[in-house]
Amino acid sequence: MQLKELAARISAQVSGSELIEISGVASLDDAQAGDVSFVVDAQRLAVAAGSQASALIVPPKLAGDSRLADRPLLVTSSPKLAFARTISIFHARSYEPRGVSQDLVIGDGSRIGDDCSIHARVVIGRNSTIGDRVTLHPGVVLGDNVELGDDSILFPNVSVYDDTSIGARCRIHSGTVIGADGFSFTPDEEGRQFKLLQIGRVVIEDDVEIGANCCVDRAGFGETRIRRGAKFDNLIQIGHNVEIGEDTVVAALAGFSGGTRIGRRCIIAGQIGTNQHITIGDGAIITARTGVTKSVESGKLVGGMMPAMDYQAWRRSQVLYTRLPEIFDRLKKLEKAVMKS
Repeated sequence: MQLKELAARISAQVSGSELIEISGVASLDDAQAGDVSFVVDAQRLAVAAGSQASALIVPPKLAGDSRLADRPLLVTSSPKLAFARTISIFHARSYEPRGVSQDLVIGDGSRIGDDCSIHARVVIGRNSTIGDRVTLHPGVVLGDNVELGDDSILFPNVSVYDDTSIGARCRIHSGTVIGADGFSFTPDEEGRQFKLLQIGRVVIEDDVEIGANCCVDRAGFGETRIRRGAKFDNLIQIGHNVEIGEDTVVAALAGFSGGTRIGRRCIIAGQIGTNQHITIGDGAIITARTGVTKSVESGKLVGGMMPAMDYQAWRRSQVLYTRLPEIFDRLKKLEKAVMKS
């Protein structure tokens, strides 16, 4: 397609020739003639200038840079989003139903919608409902009374326990387990651990994506709920009765203790851990490897190992940490001076 057509589809403005042909997308390093790529900040300008891409998606602040003077540009305030939409344009996969495998095991009372793709070695329990155009890859197991919305995809070896509800257009990657028991025990009179039966369920709303090898535990009572549009990386633990807000993103190796409440549009970096029954407010940002021991206000940026603290205060403390030997030596000298006086 011509550059001007692509610009219209991704809501960008053309700078330079709008008639050049674009046939694909690629990274700056791998792009060839006909490809479009993107650059978001000045740190990558040198690479962008040397790229073979026929056009670049850039923010307005880079559009006038002399190093890009001879390059057709697509100018937008959200270059990464525009590039993501460009990928979808050139690599959109039209859905073609594969039908239902003959070796499907399905329980009484379960219903499969229209135009589904049910691969080999799938097991569906009793009284479960599968929406239209759903794809279940090999080895998927759905328990009893499971609800799965239209256009959702479960990749190989996903396990969904009884009574779970999963919305429309969800993507759940290989090895993830939805609805296993929450981790809840209490000592009996002899000090042995007595299990608290987990009689709640998991509810996953529409447009959620969960990476590979994640665990979402069922609630002790009530629901563990992941709200619309939340996105999860691989290897994440979501404990019983946790609630994750709309459009929140969570990086790998995060762990949420039971009863944690995460607000809308939060950014949770990798390897964080939360104390149980705390609340992280809307729009909060938790930096990597932070131990969150108490509730976080909406819009707050927090970081640090244990416990979490104001991010700027933590940065200052890290600078001081590297100077501790020097400060300690000065303190010893001052002590000696005071003792002599």
